[in-house]
Amino acid sequence: MTPKNKIVLTAEQEAWFLENYASLINIAIADHLGCSLRTVVRLARARGLVKDMAAIEGQRIEKAVKALKLAYATRKIVTHPENGIAARFQPGYNAREKFGEEKFREMHRKGAITRSRTFAEERARHRFGLPQRTRLRVGKQPRQKILDRCYLRRRGYILDEPNCVAYWTATTQRATKLEAAPRRFYIFKPHPTL
Repeated sequence: MTPKNKIVLTAEQEAWFLENYASLINIAIADHLGCSLRTVVRLARARGLVKDMAAIEGQRIEKAVKALKLAYATRKIVTHPENGIAARFQPGYNAREKFGEEKFREMHRKGAITRSRTFAEERARHRFGLPQRTRLRVGKQPRQKILDRCYLRRRGYILDEPNCVAYWTATTQRATKLEAAPRRFYIFKPHPTL
């Protein structure tokens, strides 16, 4: 005995179902047979059928293209001229003229807020010795420190920048005057491997 609402396919429906299940989406099959999506899945599992996903995807693309063509034909899709070729900057035409004074100022205000926030975050990362995420120069160093650093590297010192230590090795051409001077930017020590 079968339940009241259980669908039994005729021989013709069975043949059509076996032939078209792999290449059609379940909604189309349910519409053709006049049953629910759940019934289509149940019937397919009982028969051990599987979908051909390449064919299904092709159908979906085809259906989407048809829908777009129909929408354009009936003008349900509104094209925005500001997104097209006409919106590109022409010679002598600037952003202020394109967007209008108010929108232009708002755009610059938001950009300034973002820049200042990024700069503050990078400054904090630099202060706590974390690696920077951008190439912003946030650490203020005196010109003389930069010159000393270049000079010491040329002479073969190994610099530990976070701790401001300059290590000398056996191959270093020592800068005795700079080492003897009161500490300006670096502490001079022998390298731990010596």
